[in-house]
Amino acid sequence: MVLVFGGSFNPPTLAHEAIIKKLYITYKPKKIIIVPTGDFFNWKDNLVPYKDRYHMASLMVKDLDYAVLSDIEDTKEFLGSYHTLNQLKQSYDNLYFVVGADHIKSLDQWIDYKKLIRDYQFIIMTRNDYTLDEPYLKKLGVRYEVFNFSSPISSTKVRQNLKKHLDFLNPLVKDYILKHNLYQEVK
Repeated sequence: MVLVFGGSFNPPTLAHEAIIKKLYITYKPKKIIIVPTGDFFNWKDNLVPYKDRYHMASLMVKDLDYAVLSDIEDTKEFLGSYHTLNQLKQSYDNLYFVVGADHIKSLDQWIDYKKLIRDYQFIIMTRNDYTLDEPYLKKLGVRYEVFNFSSPISSTKVRQNLKKHLDFLNPLVKDYILKHNLYQEVK
C-alpha cells in the first residue's frame, strides 16, 4: 500500500505533519507520497508560488523516511487527480488516494472522476466539524475508508494572521516563511 496525499500546502502546517504521521501509524504503508498542487491551481486564493510551497513541504517531511515528496504537479496545466495518480502508478503499486471530506463533496465535478472512482480506493479524512455525505459516495460507487483527524490548526488561519499562528508551523517551515517574507500581506 502506498498513500498519495495531495494538497496546496499553503503553507504546510503541523496539522499536515500530524496527518502524515497518523496515516503512517494507522495504515503502515510502504510510502506516503506528498504532492503539492502546481501553480495552475489558480482558484485557490493567495497561493504562493509552487517552488516555495514545494520547498516548505520538503522541510516538513525532512525527517520522515516513509514520506516521499513528488513534484509531479509542477506543470503548466491542470490535468486532474486521475492523471496524477496514473503517472504515480508507473512507479508505485497499490495506490490509495487521501482526500479531505470537504473536497470529496464535489467529486462528481472532478476531471475524469468516473475513472478515478473505478481505478482507485480513497482514504477520506474527516473532522469533527464536518459530516461525510455517505449516500453521495455510495451513489457514485466510491470505495473508501474513513480516517478521522481533527486539529484546530489550519493553513487558512496561518495565512490570515501569520504572527498570531507561527506556532502552527514546523520551525523549519516558519524560518523559511519569515526569511522569504511569505504570507505577510494576506487579509
